[in-house]
Amino acid sequence: MIAMGKMPSTATAYLSGVNTVSNHCGKKVFEINDIDELTQLYQLYGPQGEHARIGSSNSNNVQNGLKQWLDYCKYLAQQSGVEVGTKLADSSPSLALNQILFGPPGTGKTYATIDAALEILDPEYLAANREDRAALKERFDNLSTDGRIRFVTFHQSFSYEDFVEGLRAESDDEDKQLQYKVEPGVFKRLCDDARTQGDQSDIGIRSNPRIWKISINGTGNSQTKTYCLDHGEARIGWGKTGDLRQDPEQNQYYQKLGSGDKGTLSYFAGEMVVGDILLCIHSADQIGAVGVVTSDYRYEEKGPAGIIADYQHVRSVKWLYRDVKQSILPLNDNRQFTLKTVYAMGRFSWADLLSYLEKQGVMPQEPSIASSSERKPHVLIIDEINRGNVSRIFGELITLIEPSKREGAPEALSVELPYSKRPFSVPANVYLIGTMNTADRSLAGLDIALRRRFNFREMPPRPTLLDGLTVEGVNIGQLLRVMNHRIEVLLDRDHCLGHAYFMSLEAGDRLERLALIFRNHILPLLQEYFFEDWQRIQWVLNDHRKAAADRFVYQSQRDVQSLFGTDVKVSAHNLPWAVNDAAFHRVSAYTGIIEVRAKVEAPVDALEAEEA
Repeated sequence: MIAMGKMPSTATAYLSGVNTVSNHCGKKVFEINDIDELTQLYQLYGPQGEHARIGSSNSNNVQNGLKQWLDYCKYLAQQSGVEVGTKLADSSPSLALNQILFGPPGTGKTYATIDAALEILDPEYLAANREDRAALKERFDNLSTDGRIRFVTFHQSFSYEDFVEGLRAESDDEDKQLQYKVEPGVFKRLCDDARTQGDQSDIGIRSNPRIWKISINGTGNSQTKTYCLDHGEARIGWGKTGDLRQDPEQNQYYQKLGSGDKGTLSYFAGEMVVGDILLCIHSADQIGAVGVVTSDYRYEEKGPAGIIADYQHVRSVKWLYRDVKQSILPLNDNRQFTLKTVYAMGRFSWADLLSYLEKQGVMPQEPSIASSSERKPHVLIIDEINRGNVSRIFGELITLIEPSKREGAPEALSVELPYSKRPFSVPANVYLIGTMNTADRSLAGLDIALRRRFNFREMPPRPTLLDGLTVEGVNIGQLLRVMNHRIEVLLDRDHCLGHAYFMSLEAGDRLERLALIFRNHILPLLQEYFFEDWQRIQWVLNDHRKAAADRFVYQSQRDVQSLFGTDVKVSAHNLPWAVNDAAFHRVSAYTGIIEVRAKVEAPVDALEAEEA
C-alpha cells in the first residue's frame, strides 16, 4: 500500500471507512474489481444494507468510500470495453500502461519485472524463451542499453526534481560564475526518448541533437529560401571569405568581418554536425521550417542561378517540416529570435520541439517521422514505488499518466512544467512498472490517486516452488507454508515470507546453507514484523512447543529476588529473550517448525540445556 502523504480529510475518512468494511468482511475491498462482488458488498454495507450502521459514527464514510470505489471500477470497465460482471483483472494486465507488482518481501517482484518488461517490448521473444532465464536477462539488458528500459528506485529523499525536472547548479568554465540549468529527470528523459527514438536513426537525427536557428535570406518568403527548401539545402552568405575549411584568417574580407558574423560562419562550418536540427525562421517569432543536417559543410565557387550570389556556404538538409508558421515563444521562454544568422538554441530539446509541433497539428513534409501510435514502447521500472512520497514525486504527472490523458487520446492533457516552462505531456508509448512491498512499515494507507491509475498484480509467496526441495530431510516448501500460515493469523497476509529467500537452496545442500538464511534473513525479518515481540516470533517458529535445545529463541531465566529483592514484583513476560545459536545447526529445530504436535517441555534456559 502506498503512503498517502497529505490528503484531504474527506479522502482519508473514506479510506478509513472502506478499511472498516475490509476488516468486517475479511476481504481487502481495494483488491476487488469484480463489479458484481462490489455491488453485493454495497448492498450489504450501503444505506439500506444489513450492515448499514457498521462503525456507527463512521458509517457515512463507509458508504461513501465503498460507493466511490464501486463507481470507479464501473468506469474502468466501460473504458476498457469489459462487460459489467467481468473481472477487470482478466483483461491482460501486461498491456496496461501503468501496473504495480505488489506483495510481501522476497516474492520475486523485482525479478518479475524482467518478464513484465519483455511482455511489453518483445512478447514473441518472451514466449519463445520463457524457460531460459539467462536469455531473457540478456534481451532485457540489450533493451536497457538501447534506452528502451530505464530503472529507478524510489526512496524518502527522491523528489520531483529527480523524476521530472529541476535546477542544477553549474560553474561556468570561463568566468567561474554559478549558473542554474534546468535538468530533466529520469521520467522526462524517458518521455523525450520515447517521443524521438525510432525516428532519429531512420531520418539521420543523432542522439541528443543540438538545435540551430538559421535565417536564410531573412524573414518571409524569398526565391533563395524557396530554392533551399526545394533542393534540400541550407545556405548563408559572406561567400567572399572563400572555403572556410581553409584558414579564413588569410582572407582579407574575412578579417574585416565583425565578431558576430565570424561566429555565424564558425557555427555553420565548424560546430554544426550531421544529425543536428536546423530551425529556419519565418519571422522574428515564428518557425518557418524544421530539418535535419545530412552533410558536412561545403563551399561552392558559384551558386545556382536565381539565388543571392554570395550564398556559397552550404549544408545538405532534409527538411522535415515546411510552412510551420508557429510561434517560438512557448518554447523559448517567451523570447523572439535574435538577428544573428546562425546560433544554437539551448532552451528546449528536439523532443520538446517535436511534441510542440504535434500539439499544434503540424504535419511532417513526408511520413518519415512516426506518429505516436507507431512509436516503439519504452518502459520505466520503479522499484519500491511505495517508499517515495508519490504525491511529491509525480506532481501533475499523476493525472498525465492516465491512459485517457496521454498524447493522442481524445482527452489528452498537457501542462507547463514549473522550471523549464515547456509544455509537456506523456507519450502513449511509455509504460510504467512499479514494485511495492506490502510489509513496509512506512505505509500509512493506500494512495487512492495512485490506485486509480495503476493496475495492481499481486505477487504472493509460492511455497509450491519449493515443495520438491529438501535439505537434510527438511521439506522447504512445507516449512515456508507453515510459517506463513502462522504469520497470517498473527499479523496478516501482507507480512508473509517470500519464497525467494530460499530459492538459492539446492537439493543435497548441507544444513549450514539453511542456517545462514534463517540467521541473516528470516529471523531479522520476523523481528521487524513483530516489533521485537519475541513471544510472537516464538509462536511463528513453534519454539514454544519444541524441546529446549531446538528453540531458536528463548526466554532466559533470572533470579529476580537476588536482583531486586522480595519487594519488587517483576512479570515473567519482562524476562529477557535470547537467540539460541546452536539451534540453527540442528535438523530437529527446523522439522519442529512444521510439526504441530511437538512435545511441550518445561521452560528452561535453552543454553543451559545445551551445555548440560
